[in-house]
Amino acid sequence: MRKSTVGVLIVLTIVARHGLALDPLQPASSYLRKDFTIEDGLPDNKVNAVAQTRNGLLWVATDRGLAMFDGERFEPVRLGGVSKETRVHSMLTTPDGDLWVGTDAGLAKISRTAQDHFDRSLVKLYHAGAGLSDVIMCLHISRDGALWVGTSQGLYRLDRGSLVSVIPDEVIHVIEEASNGHLLIITGQGFVEWDGSRITSDPGLVSRLGVRTNEITQVFEDRQGVTWFSTAAGVARRVNGSIERLTPYGASRVAPAFRVYEDPQGTVWADTGLAFFRADATGLKPVAPELHARCIYSDPDGDLWVGTEGNGLVRFKDRTIRMYTMADGLPSNFTTAVLSSHDGTLWVGSYCDGLSRLDGQRFKTYNEKDGLSNSCVWGLAEDGNHDIWIGTWGGGLYRFRDGRFTQYSTPEGLAGVVALCVVAARDGSLWVATTAGLSHMQNGHFRNYTTADGLSSYWVTTVYQDRSGDIWAGTSAGIDRLAGDRFVPVQSGPETGVVRYVMLREDSFGDIYALASENGISRIENNRLVNVNEIIRPTGMVESSEHDFWFGARNGIFRVAAADLKREESDRGSPLNYTAFSRVDGMDSKVCGEGRPNIAITPDGKLWVTTVRGLAMLDLRSQPHRNRKPAILMEEVDVGRTKRDPGAEAVLAPGAYHVELHFTAVDIASSENVRIQYRLDSVDPAWLDADSTRVAIYTYIPVGVHSFHIRASNGDGVWDREGIVYKITQQPYFYETGIFRVAAVMAGFLLVAGLYRLRLRQAAASLSARFDERTRIARNLHDTLFQSFHSLMFRMQAARNMLPRRPDEAGESLDGAIAAAEQAIDEGRSAIQDLRSQAADQNDITESLTVMGHELANSQQEEANRAAFHITVEGERHALSPILQDEVYRVAREVLRNAFQHAHATRIEAEIRYDSSLFRLRIRDDGTGIDPRVLKEGKRAGHWGLPGIRERAKRIGAQLDLWSEVGAGTEVEISLPASLAYAQSGDSRRFTLFRKKTGTDAH
Repeated sequence: MRKSTVGVLIVLTIVARHGLALDPLQPASSYLRKDFTIEDGLPDNKVNAVAQTRNGLLWVATDRGLAMFDGERFEPVRLGGVSKETRVHSMLTTPDGDLWVGTDAGLAKISRTAQDHFDRSLVKLYHAGAGLSDVIMCLHISRDGALWVGTSQGLYRLDRGSLVSVIPDEVIHVIEEASNGHLLIITGQGFVEWDGSRITSDPGLVSRLGVRTNEITQVFEDRQGVTWFSTAAGVARRVNGSIERLTPYGASRVAPAFRVYEDPQGTVWADTGLAFFRADATGLKPVAPELHARCIYSDPDGDLWVGTEGNGLVRFKDRTIRMYTMADGLPSNFTTAVLSSHDGTLWVGSYCDGLSRLDGQRFKTYNEKDGLSNSCVWGLAEDGNHDIWIGTWGGGLYRFRDGRFTQYSTPEGLAGVVALCVVAARDGSLWVATTAGLSHMQNGHFRNYTTADGLSSYWVTTVYQDRSGDIWAGTSAGIDRLAGDRFVPVQSGPETGVVRYVMLREDSFGDIYALASENGISRIENNRLVNVNEIIRPTGMVESSEHDFWFGARNGIFRVAAADLKREESDRGSPLNYTAFSRVDGMDSKVCGEGRPNIAITPDGKLWVTTVRGLAMLDLRSQPHRNRKPAILMEEVDVGRTKRDPGAEAVLAPGAYHVELHFTAVDIASSENVRIQYRLDSVDPAWLDADSTRVAIYTYIPVGVHSFHIRASNGDGVWDREGIVYKITQQPYFYETGIFRVAAVMAGFLLVAGLYRLRLRQAAASLSARFDERTRIARNLHDTLFQSFHSLMFRMQAARNMLPRRPDEAGESLDGAIAAAEQAIDEGRSAIQDLRSQAADQNDITESLTVMGHELANSQQEEANRAAFHITVEGERHALSPILQDEVYRVAREVLRNAFQHAHATRIEAEIRYDSSLFRLRIRDDGTGIDPRVLKEGKRAGHWGLPGIRERAKRIGAQLDLWSEVGAGTEVEISLPASLAYAQSGDSRRFTLFRKKTGTDAH
């Protein structure tokens, strides 16, 4: 069982960049510990290896696969061609940034370019052989840059892209390297040494260690040249050739050792079957009992990561904040006020438990038994005589001099018994803020100020004297300044409202700050309050020699550089750089006390802050500013229900989608303090704060190319204001493209131009039709009426000439003239009928032809010779298109008139037939017929009847057929397709204008 456990262990050879490590001077049990298990997203609780790449990501190898960790979340990683749950035994990074991963299915190389936006297609696999030969147990890079690979079937070296066998047929568990370049190898048979060409061994080593050959689990040489041995009996080391066994060590095998690791600061850590230890000159000091380590790794920030046998991944870090509690002599963990006196002595007030003084490492407390009749300490101050003044809740004011307490309360003239803040003025007087007014003690006498003296409230929370000697008072209703013997209010903005300011402080630049838990940090400028920052809600403030402002607040301790706070006022759109300290840094509670003051710096550079669960201490000398930028990464893009790798940019298909952008900022040292903001151009009007999910959700992204900006702070709160930019392209539908818009504008222009031209054509056609009609009427008038009148004039002239000499002939000539006049009247009537085309527009074609037929019949003079007129209709009647009906009517009228006037017929018939596909009108008579020469030539000389009929038929796309035989009568048929003849809806009629006529030309 122990052999299989050893087989999956590896020593990580990654060297931290800054040489930071856990403080070896801290008690071994005082390191801050945090555990990560499968409940936190770890693939498995058995962790075999840990490595960190240049982008800050931590890679964790487990029995059920590989995961990467950004400080907040574990993301499973699937290597190309390898199962997601394949066991990963070992890992290391190379100087060029590549990550090598040893698995049960071969050796994988994750190049640096594939790490930020992990792409498994870029992972390259190497195989030492088939089956067990492909199980990679351990990895090592030697000083000459060679990669050594230990498998279950031997030792290999990567040479020109191939694994070359060096030691065959051996299980290789661990590979280390000595200072002389020899490889220190643990095989299935025990410990061997490879000098580059052959295996060497030390036969006497096992006897000196007191173990058997196969009971050595690791041999490791540290940077001091000391060789460490992990054995079944415990941990031993060889110094100058002499073997030293570290306690506990013995033949009982109660503490078998499996792993020894040296961190960048030279501290050695060891794992045994009993616990996880820190080794020093005196032996092994327990760090975590019952913690069995499989691997150990120290990151660049000095934190120690331990992969365990079944407890997941454990992080140990230095305790940034040391808590002083009752165990250190404090009378209570509920501390209120703290003061550093002139000689560096630290004084601490507790809530109703007295006043304490730090003597070395423990506290001495004064309370009722020492003359402090009220031990509810709330305010502390030191005057020019080095007397300590104590403000209490309920007992008024006390002076501590030469080990004795003297009380000053309402009987002595103090305004109230609750003294919240005490200030020793430079003139030797004392100012005391009470809940009943402000008291000024001078030469043992009190002068009290109330609202009658200009104070904004009786309840005075704090008082302060600036460098110029001005007195400022903070009350429950605002801030006031003493001018002469009265207080005048400091103006506040309309957005401020009524605020209870609990502390007033002046920095080294002469700026006075007012602190409130309601609206954060404000500055007094020109007797007016200007809000500086609302994120930090402090109750106390102090400035260090490096011009850092330290704040004690209800939600932790904060550090802000003075320059950054100044910039916050001038650049409101830029986030504030600040470092937050809380429970993860060692505080037992992040709620700071509310005494005056609650924060102080002693001459030895230590910061002291009161809290409700003890007194917090930070050594400012060990709190450097970390200005390195966090690694900001795009992790995933979800479009609808489809998850995508982010790639270099995201391209979204046309349409509206639910888009989720997953991102992160990597800082595993203080991931709790990492803050992220994002903004999508054209969508977000301002920067948005990312929540713990680190996901930006959009339901609509406009068409076009957009920049998704991400900026973040590192664990020290220093922002990378430039951040990264990720391109998102929302593709348009075709109708949203510029080409379509241009084409649509052009099409619209062409449509308007086409309609305009169509209208011109229609107008021209209408004018042409009118002109043709007038021409035809003119021809008819010329052929008939005008010629008749001309002939009539000649006859009347001839009759006039004959009257004197030949009256009888003149009478006959007049009778002929009268007959010609009657004929002219008939011809005029016909011309007038030609002008009545609107009648056909307003009546059914059948009705119109019936009326016209009877009128023509009645116009015949001799009743006996009148032709009978009949009209028949077949099929379901349809309304004809008004324009076509008028043209059909005119054709029919011309045919009927010719039949009545010239055919000498006894019967004239009109037949109308409505078919579903054809409209047909047929007119026939039983008259004399038409001369064949006229039919052949198409017209009678000097007459326009037949040509006019043919022209009308052709113009409307109608088929005109004419049959005639001398003595047998005449038949004329006009036919039209139903799609042209029958009336349609308005829209159909408009589209009909664009339909090609289907009729055949009349002939």
